[in-house]
Amino acid sequence: MSALNLTFREANDRDIPEIVNIHNSNVRMNLTSLDRGFLIAEVNEQSVRDNLSRGTQYWVAARANDILGFVAISQPKISTEMLKQIDWNEESYQDKVRDPRHIFIQVLATQPEWSGRGVAQFMYRSLYDTFPNSFFSLFVVINPIVNQRSMNFHLKQGFKQIGTIRWEEFLDLKNYEDALMFKDNSKNDS
Repeated sequence: MSALNLTFREANDRDIPEIVNIHNSNVRMNLTSLDRGFLIAEVNEQSVRDNLSRGTQYWVAARANDILGFVAISQPKISTEMLKQIDWNEESYQDKVRDPRHIFIQVLATQPEWSGRGVAQFMYRSLYDTFPNSFFSLFVVINPIVNQRSMNFHLKQGFKQIGTIRWEEFLDLKNYEDALMFKDNSKNDS
């Protein structure tokens, strides 16, 4: 429990509709402003189930019976080809993202009315406690639109940009770029 009276637990099947609701309420197409951060594309219950079947874990921040946020994580097998697509700030990070202790954060989202109230910080602190001595990475979109709130949040949480990946087109976005963000939790500096 936290000061917000939240618990952090692995999601179950009953949580999937609310995970979808939280996710889709944060998708850029459904927002009047991108200032509060955003996700790129919608999901549905089947896509969440498909992710689960491929090894993605969903963890939720719950208050009593209400889910206030979730984080989706995985431990991907990163190919040499994928590594070549990234413009690295330092080559040494390639070994860390291929390390068995590497955890990729696919999505972090909260109920919009709980944005900025400590739920995401609680989930990250809980994630660091649940997976000690791990390396965490994630992507933040930086072009052609910038998720500045996400970038600022992750920098404040101790992440740093270690590379950039570019695509000519991603979904409906041309000249798409993501910043690859990284946090070394093996030093217990959360």
